[in-house]
Amino acid sequence: MNNRDRFLNNLRRALGRRPGPPSPDGTAGTEFFADAESIAARARALDADSERNADSLLAQLEDSGRQAGWKVTRVDTPGEAGRYVRSLSTDLEARTILHSAHPVVSRLELDSALGDTGVEIGLMAIQQGDDTPDDEQRLRLRERATTADIGVTGVDYAIADTGTCVLLPRGGVSRLVSLLPPVYVAVVERGQVLPNLDALMSLRRHAFHSGKLGSYMSLVTGPSRSADIEYTLVTGVHGPGEVHMVLVG
Repeated sequence: MNNRDRFLNNLRRALGRRPGPPSPDGTAGTEFFADAESIAARARALDADSERNADSLLAQLEDSGRQAGWKVTRVDTPGEAGRYVRSLSTDLEARTILHSAHPVVSRLELDSALGDTGVEIGLMAIQQGDDTPDDEQRLRLRERATTADIGVTGVDYAIADTGTCVLLPRGGVSRLVSLLPPVYVAVVERGQVLPNLDALMSLRRHAFHSGKLGSYMSLVTGPSRSADIEYTLVTGVHGPGEVHMVLVG
């Protein structure tokens, strides 16, 4: 057993989980001494495993997500996910929904699903061709995010072991949608689920070597919680107090 495996086993014990088996030599893509070719091979293997084990990983995520505090719902199609958002907005008497430009969100067809509800739906993205300067648009978008009742995004990955949703930055994808509205909905598709955080770090290391790392990575594991004040756990202090995970597939 190498130092990496000892470290991970210590973490598992601290979380009350059983120690895992040692990793085969040369497969740990997160180790700093691994070369770019080995890391790329590891990333390809992880992508293939995620697709091959998609059903079991979704089932594991469903369980771990609930344990982490998500309200988890599983549907067959993006259209059903859109109807779920409609039902949620009705229950919460929401007036505004802000969403990201993840491809799956467009397939929710929110405009159609909520067309007769009077709910205002907005995209958190800079509008190209608008005469308004980008900085001014960003300021307005931040203000909209602070007043939105519900934020809806897709994800780049989800972690089956911890119930975590992962968002990476790009055009039309802002972490503010998952941070500022009091209610957050994450839509996870089949094939996006990784087994654990080690797999995620392997893929991010591959992204680094490919020059595609990005400026940040946002990990959301259940509702916002803090025990900063007198060691009392309070929900919803630094972010959404209610979070919904919709599994599609």
